[in-house]
Amino acid sequence: MRLLPPLALLLASVTALAQGVLLPSQEDVAKAMEKARDAMAKVQGGAGEGTRADGNVSVPPKQAAPMQTPSTPNVNALPKPYAPAPDIAGIAEKYKDLGRALAREQQRDASRVDLLVLVSLSMPQEALDRIIDQAEKAGATLVFRGLKGDSMIRMTDEIQALIGKRNVNIAIHPPAFQQFRVTRVPAVVLARGEASNVMENGCAKADTFVKVSGDVSIDYALDHIERRSSAWAEEARKFRSKIVRGL
Repeated sequence: MRLLPPLALLLASVTALAQGVLLPSQEDVAKAMEKARDAMAKVQGGAGEGTRADGNVSVPPKQAAPMQTPSTPNVNALPKPYAPAPDIAGIAEKYKDLGRALAREQQRDASRVDLLVLVSLSMPQEALDRIIDQAEKAGATLVFRGLKGDSMIRMTDEIQALIGKRNVNIAIHPPAFQQFRVTRVPAVVLARGEASNVMENGCAKADTFVKVSGDVSIDYALDHIERRSSAWAEEARKFRSKIVRGL
């Protein structure tokens, strides 16, 4: 028996396999391709409505609702309280009246005369008692240079023991001794309000006060001023009359 060559055997096998399998016709292949093209066309046409061309579903972003801006109220349409126009002339006149009143007050203070007696606890007890009696009657103020032993409590006790039940004005004011050029006590001083405007050296102007220093009583010092100084005579007489009459 003659054997067939290997190639002939292979062709025979392929021919037998082809005869046992039913292959699609060219018409069937063309219809399948047409259906595929129609499907692809539909997919590409609907990609913008949620399906991409690659077949994945896309979710369109949710659009935010437009923000509503509140309307601004019309300020001009709101009711306005009644406010009369200011009286500029009246206000100016009030300020003028206030200025005139202040000027009168300053003039009154500048012309007012005070009676001061500068003293010290180192003075004899008898002299201090006499001055305190006359100061109460004349309405004078006793002025001390400083504190006894640099203690306010001790100074208060000393003054209270001196005054007792008498009604006398007391001041502790060291600058007053420089202001009225007092180097020894007692010193009886008549001073106008403008004497508080001291110069650079701490002293008051000479024409704003008058004084008498030495171991004298208040009434004697006032009598001396009345007789020796015409510019202060009237004021000295007023204070001295209170002592003499006991008013």
